[in-house]
Amino acid sequence: MKSIIIIVGILFLIGLKSEAQNENSSSSYDLSGYISVMPSLYLTNDSTLWQVLLHNRLNFNAYISKNFTISVQMRNQLIAGDFVKLMDIKNGFNKENYFLPLTWKKEFGNNYLLTSAFDRFWLQYTFSKLEIKLGRQRINWGQTFVWNPNDIFNTYNFFDFDYPERPGADAIRVQYYPSFTSSLDLAAKIDSAGNFTGGGLFRFTRWNTEFQLLTGYYSNSNKLIISDTLPQYSWDTEDLIAGLGFSSGIGTISLRGEISYLYSVQEGNDSTNQFLASVAVDYTLGSKTSMMFEFFYNDNVQKSATSFLGMYEGSQNVKTLSFTKYNIFGQLTYPVLPILNTTLAGMYFFDDNLTGFFAGPSVELSLGDNLTLSTFFQAFGFRYENPYTKEKEWLNSTYAYLRMKWNF
Repeated sequence: MKSIIIIVGILFLIGLKSEAQNENSSSSYDLSGYISVMPSLYLTNDSTLWQVLLHNRLNFNAYISKNFTISVQMRNQLIAGDFVKLMDIKNGFNKENYFLPLTWKKEFGNNYLLTSAFDRFWLQYTFSKLEIKLGRQRINWGQTFVWNPNDIFNTYNFFDFDYPERPGADAIRVQYYPSFTSSLDLAAKIDSAGNFTGGGLFRFTRWNTEFQLLTGYYSNSNKLIISDTLPQYSWDTEDLIAGLGFSSGIGTISLRGEISYLYSVQEGNDSTNQFLASVAVDYTLGSKTSMMFEFFYNDNVQKSATSFLGMYEGSQNVKTLSFTKYNIFGQLTYPVLPILNTTLAGMYFFDDNLTGFFAGPSVELSLGDNLTLSTFFQAFGFRYENPYTKEKEWLNSTYAYLRMKWNF
């Protein structure tokens, strides 16, 4: 029944979109989104698994008055294949760190899963230099591309390329703009476990560089599942946080960075102070080729990855941004033709316990104004010390994706 309601709702909203486009007068709302279909393969030394993902997104914004705006955005996914059972995808949706229960799922046997989730649901009030936003929203305090030590409210998984909107947070946010080159940002959120995180960020510009200073209180409940047969790790964090970020550029070169220090206010085994730092360099050659390099340092890795699944699911909060102390990322983008774009991304990460790499080439072909065909490959390999046998083990896996996407 829920799937029928979702489909009817999608058709109804698309109908509203078409009707609005036929009117010459300006509309008090707008609707956008996309529909994509993506078959994929998961390859290892001893198995080949498949999956097909049908993905729909709807972004609806209503401009109630000059001062009030409402945004409702949702993603609907129909997943079929071996991944549903092997990767325990249905439980992954239960791990969403939202306070409000706005995700629904329906299983069909062991190989089919239908989900619907509202990942944006907010009301915004704007008056002069003041903005107040309440509800599920994205609070982006990050400056770099892959790792964001300043982003204490809603970190994201870099490997999840099919989710460009990224997760949000159930929060209240107040922004004040004293001038064109400065802003004050205050925010607070509650997650699914009732943990509170709040902070303030001040941005200003000096010497053609944008700086940001942040301070706040951070709390979170963490869980690491190694496998179905081995134990789980659970630990809580409560920290005072201070951070610095910057963004600057000279010609075609841009330099960005973030630093955060978390001081634990806990006692006992869960008390761990942590220093995080990332720096990124972007360089553009003419109007075509662009290169990006990023380095991330994590002086207190909370829990190292002990399975490929754990690494691929990625970090869930600012204290688990990486599984190793040293992390290096590089990316090269080149448009072969105006309608054909190629990207090659790679990552190398290492410390005393874990060493590994990631390679991710992709190609995107434009088939029209709103239609694209893309291929993505993700190859992983890492060597780690098994915490139980104390022996070094090597694991590798490869994902291959083919995606057709229509934007409206």
